[in-house]
Amino acid sequence: MIRKTFFWLHLITGVTAGLFTFIMAATGVLLAFERQITEFADRDIRSVSVPNDVHSQRLNELLEVVRHAGIGDPTAIVVRHEPQATMQFSIGRGRTVYVDPFSGAVLGSSSARARDFFSAIERVHRALGAPLGSKSAGRWLTGVSNLLFGGLILLGIVLWTPRKWSWKSVRSSIAFRGGLRGKARDWNWHNVIGIWCALPLLVIVLSGVVMSFNWANALLFRLSGSTPAVAGREGGDRRPRVRQFGTGQEPNYDRLLAAATRLNPNWHTITLNLARDAKAPVAVLTDAGTGGQPQYRTQYLLNRDTGTVVKTSTFADGSLGQRLRAFVRFGHTGEYFGWLGQAIAAMASLGACMLVYTGLSLAIRRLAAMLRRKRRNDDTRVAGENLVMTR
Repeated sequence: MIRKTFFWLHLITGVTAGLFTFIMAATGVLLAFERQITEFADRDIRSVSVPNDVHSQRLNELLEVVRHAGIGDPTAIVVRHEPQATMQFSIGRGRTVYVDPFSGAVLGSSSARARDFFSAIERVHRALGAPLGSKSAGRWLTGVSNLLFGGLILLGIVLWTPRKWSWKSVRSSIAFRGGLRGKARDWNWHNVIGIWCALPLLVIVLSGVVMSFNWANALLFRLSGSTPAVAGREGGDRRPRVRQFGTGQEPNYDRLLAAATRLNPNWHTITLNLARDAKAPVAVLTDAGTGGQPQYRTQYLLNRDTGTVVKTSTFADGSLGQRLRAFVRFGHTGEYFGWLGQAIAAMASLGACMLVYTGLSLAIRRLAAMLRRKRRNDDTRVAGENLVMTR
């Protein structure tokens, strides 16, 4: 009786949230590799040939080139640990300008088409196309559907558990079987994909719940014994970076870069946030990971004149709540675990699409079978009544 109740809960919940789950899963496949795809779109301007006997220009000189190009005021300089890498200058949110470090030529900006594409995909993924940050019906539907999908996964694990444990019964639910058609094939696919994708999908779903609901985010911090982050500051201070120092007072960014490379020899990228005034230290972020691994990032506040360390902040320095929240953000796309994690997240999201397809297919087949039985019962009843009347 309990198993039957779980089954109907699973079926009704799946039919209710199926369409929205499919949309989130399909868009999630693309978002898992957003960074790599956007980098591929910019591949022609991300690297240059290294000339012989020519040294790269000073960062301050390249910075002035970008400023005089009329494409906006840079907020940060991003240096990659590759000899052929171009210099990257961040302009506002999401836009990057690439500059040849040897000739000083501005090669172009990051692909607007790629940015717009992923911006649209993210809006569909998080709010069914509504603007991000708005309290729209789409955002509410995706959040609720994500919760329901989490319930579906847990119910599915319970229903997958064999009534009697044997290798034959387990094998039929963990391995694809050839030669099946119709209902048998859908059932096999649904069980196999469901059990193999259950764990990564639970990570994706739970992290999605935390990002979708303020109460879930606050609960994460409370359970970890940490103080919740201030609302609206999760992405950092987004005030315009206004330079308030006079001519000749700008920091020597080459000196700061050299200091950062000595502090973290294993760096892959270094981000130099441009100074805001003539007194404040300069924030420098070193990243020894793949770009989506906060556990390999270290931020330094460096003295703007000497490059000495004023303050060091590592991933381990954050509270447990802050570390878990960072995992939520990058665990959702699998980036926390590097390329392998992204591949698993993408495959699990693709598996979720198949779970929706096979689940709805099984539900439709069940409904069709119920209607056929009802029709046969009605025909039998009518035939019986006619027989009685003829007598």
